Amino acid sequence: MSFMLVLPSIIGIFLMNKKNQILKEIFDYYSLRKDVSLFDKFWRKSHNHFQIILLLGSTPHDVVGYAYEEICELYPHKDASRTTILSILKEGTEKNFFFKSENTTDHRKHNYMLTDECKKKVIDWLEKHPIRNL
Repeated sequence: MSFMLVLPSIIGIFLMNKKNQILKEIFDYYSLRKDVSLFDKFWRKSHNHFQIILLLGSTPHDVVGYAYEEICELYPHKDASRTTILSILKEGTEKNFFFKSENTTDHRKHNYMLTDECKKKVIDWLEKHPIRNL
């Protein structure tokens, strides 16, 4: 068998092993953490919680956040109902994970964003995530 025929096979095995290792590191990152805060528990409560926190975390500090209607438009309807989204926003606000402010142009609406402390935790999570090592 020619070396040129074996080389792609060896490279393929190496890449699969690397991907397997990365998947295991991601699993360990989520499963083996001992220092789980109340915010971590809230964030991991469901896929919807996770996604909404990522969306709110994407808000720059100089922006007022997302209004409930905007979140409902952005978030896939097949993943969560409007009621589910509102429940997550209310719970996050009650637990002081989200900051809720009155919309300056329409006082009937409210904007949501992560508190500074929670935003820092999300940024720290992103910077330490194993996927960053790819």
